[in-house]
Amino acid sequence: MPERTDADPRPADAGAPSVSGPRSPAPAARLAFQIPAFAVVGLFGFVVDAAVTYLGAKHLGLSPELARPPGFVIATIANFLLNRAITFRHSDAPLAQAFLRYCAVASAGLVVNYAAYSVCVALSPRFGLAVTPGVLPLFVAVGAGAAMVVTFLGFRQFAFR
Repeated sequence: MPERTDADPRPADAGAPSVSGPRSPAPAARLAFQIPAFAVVGLFGFVVDAAVTYLGAKHLGLSPELARPPGFVIATIANFLLNRAITFRHSDAPLAQAFLRYCAVASAGLVVNYAAYSVCVALSPRFGLAVTPGVLPLFVAVGAGAAMVVTFLGFRQFAFR
């Protein structure tokens, strides 16, 4: 390794082999990756959630309130697997522990998400918008948007720590 001078901007250990393996990205770089990755995984989860909700209301005749939980459960499992593999891939948390923590955070997100969804269902007739299967994905999007910040922080700081 070349001699290091005081004017050298590299840290003292730059270029030294890591004993514990490759270095993980700096926190800012990791966050810059995680936010868009979380958004893409969330978009996928939204599509799954909205599709299952729509299909439950349209083809199974479920009420808007009963059509939503199956969509949320399926999307939560899919999102956990994708977030674990992509967004928070540097996590050392054991799979079962991460899943249980993920479910706890997702449950808090569900409360926020479902509350916003239900408000949309309850208030839309007052604004002249009929509650039909076709409008439910819009309400799912409102709920998902409301819960996104809460769940990202919870997943990042708790589930995948």
